[in-house]
Amino acid sequence: MNRYLLDTHLIYWWMTADARLGQTTQGLIETSGIVVSAASVWEMVLKNVRGKLPLPQGAITEQLAAQGFLLLPILPRHIEAVRSLACAHADPFDRLLIAQAQDERLTLLTRDAAILGLRLDGVASG
Repeated sequence: MNRYLLDTHLIYWWMTADARLGQTTQGLIETSGIVVSAASVWEMVLKNVRGKLPLPQGAITEQLAAQGFLLLPILPRHIEAVRSLACAHADPFDRLLIAQAQDERLTLLTRDAAILGLRLDGVASG
C-alpha cells in the first residue's frame, strides 16, 4: 500500500468535501495509507484564528484519526532535515512537509504549483 503525506490544502478539501479534491485524488486517499503532519493541523488552526479558514467544530486531530489517517508529530529530526533541503521554497510549512516526507520515506501529495515546480523525488501531484 502506498503511503502519502497530504499537503494541507488536500486535507482541508477532504475534510470539507470540496469538489476541487477531484474523484481521482479522493479515490487515492480512500485506498492508500494517509499521513497528516501536525504542521498541517497547526497551519489550519493559525489560518482559522485569523479568520481565513473556516473549520468544522471539534478537535481536528480526532476527526482525522477517525478517518483512519495517521497523525505525524513534528520531531526534532524533521526540523533538522529542513536545514539540509536542497530547494529554494520560502513557505516554512511547506518546507517542513517536504522534509518530513523525505525523512519518513513518504510521498508528499500536493497540488501546490511551487512545490511541484521543484521537481523533487517523493512529491506527486494530487
